[in-house]
Amino acid sequence: MQRRNHRQTSEQPEPHSHSHSHSHSVFSPSHSHGTDSAERIMAAFRGAGDRGSQITLVGLFANIGESYFRGLTAIKGAAGYLTHSAALIADAGHSASDLVGDLVTLACWRISRRPPTNAFPYGFAKFETLGTTTVSIFLIAGAAGLGLHSYHLLLHSLVDTSQSLPTGPLQEALTNITSIAPALHTHGHAHSHSHGVDPNALWFAALGILSKEWLYRITKSVAQQENSSVLLANAYHHRSDSYGSMVAFCAILGNWWWPALPLDPIGGLLVSLIILQNGASLLFGAWGDITDAGIPPSTRNAINDALTPLLASSHSSESSPSLLGLRHIRGRRAGSLIFVDLTAEVPKSLSVDAAIALEEQMTQTLKAARKEVGELRVRFHVVDQ
Repeated sequence: MQRRNHRQTSEQPEPHSHSHSHSHSVFSPSHSHGTDSAERIMAAFRGAGDRGSQITLVGLFANIGESYFRGLTAIKGAAGYLTHSAALIADAGHSASDLVGDLVTLACWRISRRPPTNAFPYGFAKFETLGTTTVSIFLIAGAAGLGLHSYHLLLHSLVDTSQSLPTGPLQEALTNITSIAPALHTHGHAHSHSHGVDPNALWFAALGILSKEWLYRITKSVAQQENSSVLLANAYHHRSDSYGSMVAFCAILGNWWWPALPLDPIGGLLVSLIILQNGASLLFGAWGDITDAGIPPSTRNAINDALTPLLASSHSSESSPSLLGLRHIRGRRAGSLIFVDLTAEVPKSLSVDAAIALEEQMTQTLKAARKEVGELRVRFHVVDQ
């Protein structure tokens, strides 16, 4: 007996980390405000199936994004401009790219949560992949622009350094390296390179470190309480943002202590590399979704482990549906969802009603263990007991 059943469901799980769904925010320094924000996030995720909770999520992320843009990003960008800090400007660019990612992800995520329709019978989950691709392109383009700007500043800093060195091999090497700097200068720069980096830029870099590190900790706390892999992944993304601010802080501090060394533009280059790594990682993951790449072996093993208890219960009770074995477990991602299909080995005596009950039991068990599973397709294969 062979049977294939295709089921659609409007139930949508939390976004997977793959989609790189942002939830960046700048909370108030008050602990009570941070706790209230965490409780609002948890309350929204507990009731993600009702419209009121979905509106709460949308409003929460929109307000956080708005305050984020008006606060930390604008402050760090203006501070970097006024204090002539390439590292701080690069860090502000990282924050701005996060804001764009928040807005794009929010729009695509809302669409992806819609139930299947006749026009989209498999749902809208791949709109989340579309958003991830867009965000990754923004990040890569931003990293290229910020890195090029810091590279220009580094070359011109090396020109000044080479002119101050006595004649010798080192001075000659720097002169050869910076021979293209005059041509690059024609593109124009926003800052005069005769000015040093203002040490006050340290305060704004420190603000970025503290806010992102605190956001990482509160997001990780919520992720552990809710056992949410996507929130945990997003928490580590906040930690990477904190690392970017740390690079900017160290670069500005080093430039203050050793002004003759071009540490600030080097810091800007390092921050740009962090952004580039994030963008490339997102694009690589989205490409796997677009090309229907299979789920990794670890996920297949987890699916098998989640359904294994049904094998034991089938043999221990004659009244329960009989599941003799599992084969050919496959899956593909569509945004935050996983679509799984497998072959279930059943005895010849299994009736159609019992097969339907078994499939329903397998679906409920798997979705309870793996929230990102959007659909399970079962093909029954008759075997001798």
